[in-house]
Amino acid sequence: MARSQAGGGRRVDWFAAGLGLVLSVVIQLVGGTLLFGNHRGPLVSQGLLTFGALLAGGFLAGFIGPLGGAAWNGVIVAVGFIVVEELAGAMGPVGPLGSAGLDTVGLVIDDVLVLTGGTIGGLAAGGARRLNLR
Repeated sequence: MARSQAGGGRRVDWFAAGLGLVLSVVIQLVGGTLLFGNHRGPLVSQGLLTFGALLAGGFLAGFIGPLGGAAWNGVIVAVGFIVVEELAGAMGPVGPLGSAGLDTVGLVIDDVLVLTGGTIGGLAAGGARRLNLR
């Protein structure tokens, strides 16, 4: 278990992050299949789908994980998604998942988009839980 040095409480809930990752991948695959079919759609549309998938996954992980680690759970979801995306890209283009064919700038933009979506999702979940406590 990951322990915080300053707070003394657990920051990352691996089960919550795993559920968020599964939700993100499912949204990406199902949404990509329904919206784009067998071809790759416009990059902006794919980016918005990816961002939305990571927002949802990060929000879920941040909402069911510990309150103090909501943002960290969102980041873990995003990092896991990047790993899954790159592994899918290494096997070849797998429908809407995977970054095969992107150049270096495209990969950096894709990773920043993924990390931003997961982090904002986790932060939003933490904020929603704090508002719910009042």
